Amino acid sequence: MRVLHQVLKKIYQDYAVFFPPAKINEIQKVNIQLVQTGLAALPQDYIDFLTMTNGIFYNGLELFATTSHEREKGAFFHRSIMEMQKLFSQNPSVKNKIILAQAPEEFVLYDFQKKEYQIMDRYSYTVFLKFPNLLDVIYYYTKPVLDK
Repeated sequence: MRVLHQVLKKIYQDYAVFFPPAKINEIQKVNIQLVQTGLAALPQDYIDFLTMTNGIFYNGLELFATTSHEREKGAFFHRSIMEMQKLFSQNPSVKNKIILAQAPEEFVLYDFQKKEYQIMDRYSYTVFLKFPNLLDVIYYYTKPVLDK
């Protein structure tokens, strides 16, 4: 978790939009809702992320939060995990997966059956990358900043 904290600190310094940490009861509520819809609870490393910041928007990458956020008087909306689940609930390509983030042309999913993060093309719905943990996903999208 310490490495994740350092990575988040670095992208925060590069003008990422962060939100206050999620409260434990907010995370529990999302987990209950996910399980009630036939999915699984959030992976532990995503829960750790939410306890540091309840979502991030950085350079087109949007890691979803337990609740939606509005900034700048409606000019910017940050979606919640459950909003995205509802939006794509009928899409067979994301069945049995939790949508946790999006980038301009991709979704970041967690396949709880395979216990892996997947990067999926938003247009063809094909998975083209797989990662064992959230830190690797964040590093994939922030590598240029982290390597400075």
